[in-house]
Parts: sequence; C-alpha cells; structure tokens
Amino acid sequence: MTLFEWLLVGHLIGDWVFQNDWMARHKQNGFLNRAILVHCAVYTGVLCLVYFLPGATPRQLSTALLFAAFVYLSHWLIDATGLASRWMRLFRQTDAPFIRIAVDQILHVVVLALLVEFVL
Repeated sequence: MTLFEWLLVGHLIGDWVFQNDWMARHKQNGFLNRAILVHCAVYTGVLCLVYFLPGATPRQLSTALLFAAFVYLSHWLIDATGLASRWMRLFRQTDAPFIRIAVDQILHVVVLALLVEFVL
C-alpha cells in the first residue's frame, strides 16, 4: 500500500472509529473546546502511528513533527470551523446531513492528498 492509502485508512480509524458521541456533538462548540482538542489529538495520534508503519521507511523527526502539526491544525480547521457547512452555504448546496458528512470527509482526504504530494 502507498503512504496515501495508509493515511486514508488511518483517517477512517481516527475520524470514525475513535471519535465518540461526545466529541462528535461538541467539537463545534467553540474553537478551543475540550471536545475538538481531544478529537484532533486522537486523530493526529492515529495518523502519526500510521505514518511510521508503511515499509518501515526511516522518517526524519523534523518531517514527522511537521506532519503532526499539519494534520492537527488542518483537522482542527475543518472540524472546529464547520468548514464543510460553510462550503455548502457558499455554493448553495443542500444541507442534508449525509451530504455534509461527505463534504467534510472529502475535505479531509484532499488535505491528506496534498500533504503526501507536496510535503512528505
């Protein structure tokens, strides 16, 4: 599997499997609330573990720290600000919950693709 594929699996685990109801309900209640900070930390932890798995390729600490910071901040930006909902309002899309979830997930996957393509 490629690094992107591993990160995609990590994304699904971090954003779905390890996000509990408390995090999901409260992560948009302010930019620095406990739910969003914990959710982003757990998500980043999962992606960092996955980042070091593929092929046992040696990773530099500076790159790993940049990776962790980028993952945490980008995930926080998308979730805490409700970027998916803002995007949908801007482009006058339906506010159906399934579509909002799909847009949110697409934003996260695009971030991972950009990270792999231009940073790692």
